Amino acid sequence: MSVRTTLAAAALTLLASTLSAPRAQAETYLTGFGGLVFGGDVAKGAGDNNTHGAYGGSIGFIGSPLGFEVDFAYSPNFFGGNRALIPNNNLATLMGNIVLSGHMGERSRMYLSGGGGIMKSSVDDAGEFFDLGGTDFGANVGGGVLLGVSDSLAIRADIRYFLNVGDDEPDNRPDIDFGSFDYWRGTAGLALRF
Repeated sequence: MSVRTTLAAAALTLLASTLSAPRAQAETYLTGFGGLVFGGDVAKGAGDNNTHGAYGGSIGFIGSPLGFEVDFAYSPNFFGGNRALIPNNNLATLMGNIVLSGHMGERSRMYLSGGGGIMKSSVDDAGEFFDLGGTDFGANVGGGVLLGVSDSLAIRADIRYFLNVGDDEPDNRPDIDFGSFDYWRGTAGLALRF
C-alpha cells in the first residue's frame, strides 16, 4: 500500500471518528520525544544501516477536529559518514503543522499532522576546511496517537515523512526541487495535557 493510500485511509478514519465524537474538547499539550530517523536519504552509519537517533519536543493545541502544533527535532550524526573525516554533522527541524484529530474513547486521540518549516543541516570536516550545510524549507506529514494515561498525561506515538522542498542556489534564487531530500521519523514520548 502506498504512502498516499495509507494517509487517505487514515484521513477518512479520522473524519468518521470526529463526526461521531461524543464531545468536542480542546486541549493544549507539551510533548518530549525520542526515536529514530530512517529510510530515504538518511546516511548509513557504522553498523551499515540507515537509522539514527532523534529527539525533540512539540507544543500544540488540539481541538475537534482542527488544531495547530510546533514541532522541533534534532538528529546528531544524521549524515553518517566516516567519523575520522566527518566528526560533526546533524539535522535540526522546526515545523509548524495543522492537526486533524479525532477521539478514541474519553482520554485518547488519533491525529494526522502536516505543515512546513525549516530544515537546518550542518556538516563539518575533521580538517575544518569545509563547513557544509544550510537552512532550507521543508515539509512534513504524518500521524499518530495520544493514548491517555490520565486526564493530564498521555503516551504519544508518531510517524512522519519529511521532505526538503527548496534550497538557495549561489545566485540566491530559490530552487524548488520536490524530492531532493527525504526521510522518515518515528518517535514516542510523554505528553502533558492542559
